[in-house]
Amino acid sequence: MPVRVRWDVDFKGRSGRAKRIARGIREAAPMFVELRIEGEKGLSEVPAIFAEIHQGDTRIEATVPLSPGAIRAAGRGYPIDFLWEVGPRESFRRLLPPGADAISFVPDEDNLVFLPDVIEEFSESGVRTLHLPNINAVRFLAMKGHVPIPTPDMIREAAGRISSLGLSIAGKKIVVHDYFLWRILREAFPGEVGDRLEFSGCQAASALAYVDWEGNVYPCDSLSIRLGNLQETTFEKIWSAPARSRIFEAIRAVPPECGPCNQRNVCLSGCRGLAYLAAGALDAPDPCCPEKTTPET
Repeated sequence: MPVRVRWDVDFKGRSGRAKRIARGIREAAPMFVELRIEGEKGLSEVPAIFAEIHQGDTRIEATVPLSPGAIRAAGRGYPIDFLWEVGPRESFRRLLPPGADAISFVPDEDNLVFLPDVIEEFSESGVRTLHLPNINAVRFLAMKGHVPIPTPDMIREAAGRISSLGLSIAGKKIVVHDYFLWRILREAFPGEVGDRLEFSGCQAASALAYVDWEGNVYPCDSLSIRLGNLQETTFEKIWSAPARSRIFEAIRAVPPECGPCNQRNVCLSGCRGLAYLAAGALDAPDPCCPEKTTPET
């Protein structure tokens, strides 16, 4: 069973039977549950979700918008770690509630250009942790019909701008979920790597599962292959089914194009979810990889 479950509680006003989905997640007994709550509908479900999931020893984290409703929910005293989702075009420091400890910003093709601004404000703020999650493919496909994956050149350009700012993240931490972005940010902060710039690694279909707002279960939020639904069956049945095992094996296999690369043992062939989105196959190269080559035709 997965150690970590990410759950989109609501999306554009849509959600399934939150208490039933929460029960299905609780029965899987994960160590961590990462909630993503977008609007008031999801915030209204927090008491029921917490009561269900907190029956075990699960640690709960919630990514929420910088809205009055979310700030009120955070002030109710739940033992939940709140991550405040920040936007790309406005200052977030004046909007954060007192004691805010962590923020989240998703660097995609459309807003990667603003990443230097976010990191600069983060370095000057009292916030201790900045999370840079992977692109949520399931959400983007539902919202836009495509996924805005940044190119390697875009990542390099953003990192170059960050380096030119001469920022310090002393006493802070940046948690990066994409290997290639992590690698290039290491170059932007060469003297402050240590435990201040963290790469979480790929856990898709093994230690990690993703649940969308309707209870559908996926190997990861970046890999849009549906495995089952918690409103119809149990997490155990979904996770023990052959479909999940096949995806797990495919993710761990080395794509042919990555075989000759001397970086493979470090990057572990990158993100299989982004590869699947870009090429429709799990054995394709990660589109964010600066080392990938074009196959001969």
